[in-house]
Amino acid sequence: MERFVERKNYLQLYGSHTWTEWWRYDGFSGPEYWGLNNQEWILCEKGKQQSPVDINPKSLVFDPNLKPLKFEGGRVNGQLVNTGRDVTFQLEGGENDQVFLTGGPLSYRYQIHEVKIHFGSSESQGSEHTIAGHAFSAEMQILAFNLDVYQNLSIAQKSPHGLTAIAVFGIVSDVINPEFEVIAKELSNIRYKGQNTKVSGISIADLLPRTDMYMTYEGSLTHPGCDETVTWMVINKPMYITKSHIEQLRMLKTVEKDKPPTFMENNWRPIMPLNHRTIRTNINPVKEEEECSTKAELFYQINDRFRGYWVHDTFH
Repeated sequence: MERFVERKNYLQLYGSHTWTEWWRYDGFSGPEYWGLNNQEWILCEKGKQQSPVDINPKSLVFDPNLKPLKFEGGRVNGQLVNTGRDVTFQLEGGENDQVFLTGGPLSYRYQIHEVKIHFGSSESQGSEHTIAGHAFSAEMQILAFNLDVYQNLSIAQKSPHGLTAIAVFGIVSDVINPEFEVIAKELSNIRYKGQNTKVSGISIADLLPRTDMYMTYEGSLTHPGCDETVTWMVINKPMYITKSHIEQLRMLKTVEKDKPPTFMENNWRPIMPLNHRTIRTNINPVKEEEECSTKAELFYQINDRFRGYWVHDTFH
C-alpha cells in the first residue's frame, strides 16, 4: 500500500506522461516502481522470468550440447550516447555496419543492435548479474534481435525468442582492452544526458574476452518494460577496464548540461528471483581426478567467504 501512495504522489507531481522519459535506477522512478506505473510494464512487477539473476556456480547444469558463440561481421561504426541512464553504443546498421550472432544456445541468427555499459561507484558494485552474490565493477551487455523471424528490434522485443543478450563482467585492471579504449576516449564528449558522438571501427567480437565458456538462461530485459523474451549468455571471463576508464565513466551525468549534476554511477537493476529456472553452462564440471586440466576453465570460482583474488585464469 505504501508504494502505491508514493507512486500516486510522484505522478501527481510530474505527470504520468513523463514516466517513459524519466524512469531511473533509484527513488520513486527506480526499479521498485517500474511495474506499478504502466500496464505495459507489468512484467517488471509480476514477471516470473526476470533479469538480472544471481548465478550460483554450485547449481549450474552442464550441457555438453552448448556450442561456442559465433560472430559474423567486421568492424562497425556507430553512435556513443549518454542516455541519461547508461552509456550506449548504437550500431549504425547500414550494410557495412552489421554484426550477426549465432551458435551458443541460439537456434536463430541474431543481429546486434547496441552495447550498453552499467557501472558502480566503487569496484565492489556495478554489475547487474552477480556470481554467488558477488558483484563486479561493471557489466557490458550486447543486445541483439532475432533477424530470422522478426523484422526489427521493436517486434522482436515483444515476441518469443526475440532477443539475446551477452553479459560480460568488467573488472579494474592495468590490462588495456584496445576496443574498449576506443570507446573510453570518447566519454568526455558525452558527459551530459543527450550528448552523442560518432565512434568508428569497433570490433564487437574483440570487446569480449577470449573464451568459449559461458552460462545461459531465459530471462528478460533489465529495463522497462522488462519483456521476458531474452536468452542471456554470461561470459565466463571478464573484460578489463583501467582505473582511468572507470573514473571517466563515473564522471558521466544523468542530466543535461544546464541542470544540477547527478552522476550516472550505480545504474543497475537489483537481482531478481530465479523462480526455479535452470542456468546451463558449457563449462566442464571439475572432477577430482581431472582438476589440473579443468580448474582453469572455472574463472568465477568463488569460495564461501567471497575472499577472492584472480590468479592466472581462476577466481579463488
